[in-house]
Amino acid sequence: TLPSKMLVDRIMYHENLECTVLEVKAIEGLGTTMDVIVVNGRIREKDTVVVCGLDGPIVTQIRSLLTPQPMKEMRVKTPYLHHKEIKGAIGVKICANGIERALAGSNLVVCGEDDDVEELKEEVMKDLGGILKKVRKNEDGVYVQASTLGSLEALLEFLERPGEDRDGNPN
Repeated sequence: TLPSKMLVDRIMYHENLECTVLEVKAIEGLGTTMDVIVVNGRIREKDTVVVCGLDGPIVTQIRSLLTPQPMKEMRVKTPYLHHKEIKGAIGVKICANGIERALAGSNLVVCGEDDDVEELKEEVMKDLGGILKKVRKNEDGVYVQASTLGSLEALLEFLERPGEDRDGNPN
């Protein structure tokens, strides 16, 4: 196809894991799960992963990697396919312990044999730290809540930009 010829350097697969948490929810029979998008790289069952949490970084081991049946959506209740390893661009449901407070929109990092866990914890928490720097805490004002980091960042950006009210008067 034309895009694959013109954008070959941008759409090439590489082994560096790029994985983003989309949603965290409890599912009957599975416990708490994370829906993630694996863009590049590999992720395996029993890998130790680090993810940004609301109460600090979460370090846990993957119990299972699940995908929906072919040609089915994750939201549809069908039996999931179990995988030992996932590679490339795919949506995956990850079952692991202690992920109840994982933050949707944050990156998930796999801890390798020679990686320093403390460095990885700092790396995943940078997502949250960057957004929290933009937040001014004050007793007066508006309470802002969002379900993902991206949503929160977009909302804060919108609120900081001067605009007009309904009558066309500048704020």
